[in-house]
Amino acid sequence: MRIGDEYFDRFFTDGYVLVPDFLQKEELERCRQEVLRYFPTGEEMSAQPERFTTLRKSAGFPFAGPTLNHVATHPDIIDFVERVLGTPDIRLGDSILQAKYGPDLSPSKDQRLHNDAWGRNTLVPPRSDGAFGRVVGIVYYTDVHADHAPTHVVHRKHSEDVPLLSTTGYSAYDPAEFPQLYAAQEPVTAAAGSLLLFTGRTVHRGSALHAPGAHRFAHFVNYHSTASGWLDTQTWSGSPASPNGPAVREFMESATPRQRSLLGFPAPGDPYWTEDILGRTAELYPGMDLAPYAGA
Repeated sequence: MRIGDEYFDRFFTDGYVLVPDFLQKEELERCRQEVLRYFPTGEEMSAQPERFTTLRKSAGFPFAGPTLNHVATHPDIIDFVERVLGTPDIRLGDSILQAKYGPDLSPSKDQRLHNDAWGRNTLVPPRSDGAFGRVVGIVYYTDVHADHAPTHVVHRKHSEDVPLLSTTGYSAYDPAEFPQLYAAQEPVTAAAGSLLLFTGRTVHRGSALHAPGAHRFAHFVNYHSTASGWLDTQTWSGSPASPNGPAVREFMESATPRQRSLLGFPAPGDPYWTEDILGRTAELYPGMDLAPYAGA
């Protein structure tokens, strides 16, 4: 297991924890190659800026390439999230790649401190306890130094009494109203392949990339339990991301039943599975091993 007890304990004590070398060297290299399908390096942008004037600096699940999809559904992350939320019934909320570049290439901005307990698609006030919590992760595919847009976090001891919603009715905190949070924030520097994990109520923010000509590639993921089924989940829209699109089909056929369940796919033994549904699923995903579902 790549996320041991020491990380679990610090996650609850501090509200966040950095897991160095979460990705093995070979995994990291494959991820980097797949990220380059979406974003240029800082060197490429500097050499030919006219090619990237309309560059989108984010991309969402599923990705063109198997490794990135399996990072978001990594069994060790699933183990950790199940342990934190106290239930095996969890879902993947977002899985988003993000690129940031130096101020001379494509300037980024400093965010305000905020928390992620408030889901974008929920109509009720947030809870952060037990199965109603949320686990957020950031996997870094490039080194993050002090001037390479580190995520800033606030230790739990400094934010325990801060409301999940500010007086504006949003999860962002005004520096004038919460100066103690900004005084307590700390940047998280990390080597490529590291995983930053934090709770949904952990106060944090993204920062601008200040190094000229540089780039930072990161993978943002979050998870919640089915007890919070009204929180934001994957939206299967658009040609490559539709259930019968090539990217989804490739991932679903290679995934384990546990990974599929993370996306809301019925688990083996679920009453949803009938002979008719099994047959139609085989037509939709011809390369999928349906034996676990048929046997149950």
